[in-house]
Amino acid sequence: MMLLTSSRKPSFKTKILCKKLALFCDAAYMTRGKMSMSEVLERGSGAVLCVVGEYHGNPGSLSFYDPTGRLFISLRFSETSFESVPQAELRYGERIFYGPESSALFNLLNTFMIEDKGLIMPPDSLNELFKHNKKEPQSEGGVRAVPWVLEGDPKPKPNAAYVRRLYVQDDRLDFYSNDRLFLRLYIKGIKSELSVH
Repeated sequence: MMLLTSSRKPSFKTKILCKKLALFCDAAYMTRGKMSMSEVLERGSGAVLCVVGEYHGNPGSLSFYDPTGRLFISLRFSETSFESVPQAELRYGERIFYGPESSALFNLLNTFMIEDKGLIMPPDSLNELFKHNKKEPQSEGGVRAVPWVLEGDPKPKPNAAYVRRLYVQDDRLDFYSNDRLFLRLYIKGIKSELSVH
């Protein structure tokens, strides 16, 4: 489980981004108000915490904390919004994540989520099930993009109405609803306590 919140006194744009991300990730969204980090972690009751920070009144960072309050990954970004997507599309449907195995950011997020038992790599036999409603992941320089699904999710059904996809690259995060790009975060900096091998 993930709890998503913002820094104190978030702007309207930051609140909107928080709500979009919470729907996409099936996270619980909480208005922070005057709560300290320790109070937020206590409210999370052992959940992974994601805090959306601001820069000059705009959303500008994502910081992921484990249930003990240890900062795992912090991403600085500039945001680009695309299409408006109905909430039903972001609330329901399969969740699939991609990234080249050579990507440092993909491997950091993978390590972080594996520790939280959030992401698993499906066996090759499941890849055929994904082909009904996704484009084939692009390979760059001969590097294959690896698909991921959230642990505990049912296997994809051929008639699934919606698919939520996140393409993780070192320079950006692309959020898709079906084949529509509705949000892009350009990564400007990464900090992590984790080492990637």
